[in-house]
This record gives sequence, C-alpha cells and structure tokens, in this order.
Amino acid sequence: MGDLIKLTKGLTKRYLLPCNAGYLLVEGGSESEFSLFLKELKEQGIDPGEIKYLFLSYHHEDHAGFAAALRELSDCRIIVHQEAMEPLQTGEHFIPGEGGIVNRRVILYGYYLFLTKKVRLKLKPLEIMESDLPVKGDDNELLRTLGVPGKILATPGHSPDSISLLLDDGSCFCGDLAMNGPAWLGTRNCCIFISDIEQYYKSWQKIIDEGARTIYPAHGQPFSYRELERNMHAFSEEDLIKKRPGRGKI
Repeated sequence: MGDLIKLTKGLTKRYLLPCNAGYLLVEGGSESEFSLFLKELKEQGIDPGEIKYLFLSYHHEDHAGFAAALRELSDCRIIVHQEAMEPLQTGEHFIPGEGGIVNRRVILYGYYLFLTKKVRLKLKPLEIMESDLPVKGDDNELLRTLGVPGKILATPGHSPDSISLLLDDGSCFCGDLAMNGPAWLGTRNCCIFISDIEQYYKSWQKIIDEGARTIYPAHGQPFSYRELERNMHAFSEEDLIKKRPGRGKI
C-alpha cells in the first residue's frame, strides 16, 4: 500500500492510513511510548491533530496505553470491539477462559518485558465518548464511510475483543492475532498468550479466506500469509502452559 505510513519504533508497531480529512492510526501503544510516538509523527511532518481515528485491535496496555493522552491532543474517535469498552474504561486487563502460554521460552521473554516496563497490566483509563465507534463483529461498511478501503473482522483467540483491519489490497493489520517474533522464541507466528487456541487458528483461517496477503502484526515485521498457512495448528491445547487456576486477569 503506497500511502501507508509506518511508525515502527518501540515494542508495538503502528501504522497511519489516509482517511477523510486526516489519518486513521492503527494501534496505539504503551503510555511509556507516547513521547517516542510523537517524535515519529514529527519526523513524518504530521501533527497529532491530523489523527481523526484510532483503531485498537484490543484493549491491552501495550496497544491502548496512550489512547487517553492521544485523545487530549487530537480528539480522535476510537474504533474498538464493544467488549473492549469496559476494560478500557476501568484500565484493567482481562482475558476470560483457560488459555495458556505458548511455550516456556516466552516466559523468560515475558519477564523481560515486565521488568523493563514495556508491558504493564494496567492502563490509564479511557473515557468512552458518544462519538466513538465500537463494533460488534465483522463490519464491511464503517471504514469505507471514513475513506479507508477495507473492512473490520472479528478475530478472537488471543482475547474475545480482538479485531483486525483488512484492506482491499490484502494488507491485514491483526494486532496480536499473529506475531513475527525472534525465531528462538519458537512461537510459530503465535502471540505469547492465547485464550482460546481453537478460535485463534479459526481466526487465522478467516483472515486468509477474506483475502489477507500481507500480515502486519502489532509485534514484529510484516510477513506473508503463507507463514500462517505453514504454521496452522502448530500448537494444540495440550501444548499450552496453563495459567494458575482462578486467575482471569492477565
């Protein structure tokens, strides 16, 4: 996509898509990355006020942590799954269900992320406005009314409120539905934690069937959808390292 602007510094990768009278920002980031984000915007010659919409693939702090701060500067409208609205307002992470961690190697990686404060379990609460644009599931109309040639797909598996943005040219911005992490992690394009692995792989197949060709994950560099086909069902429920019983928050 020629008009795509990449903002790829930091843990979470962000992208700007042209829309009516400005830009749609795909993903936010951790509150600690906000100054870095503003620096990247300045390097691109873009004022925060030009950001009219913020698309959040789901509610965790490394995606939505600076949403409130960005809103203060830009008055942007939030596009998010309706199930993300409550945790965004309370600032709490929540993934229901059993789920588990992909493998033991990523536990060490997770400790590193927490110790360096790149990932946190709370975010600054975001006030949901009447002008915001929550979606209930698949939506083929909303983005087009904003001047973005694409659609929104419900893609649960990492979390129930996960959504992806699929452009007509096959560019798919999928949040944590997939990851392109270091090979030594052995994630096979999975994110670190999966709440429902059956749903997760169904969502992989869904974006492929809907026309995804280049995958833009929130963590890691873009890659071909062929990688998802190659690693489909690489893990099963039995492979996951379970979180402690009774703990829904993560």
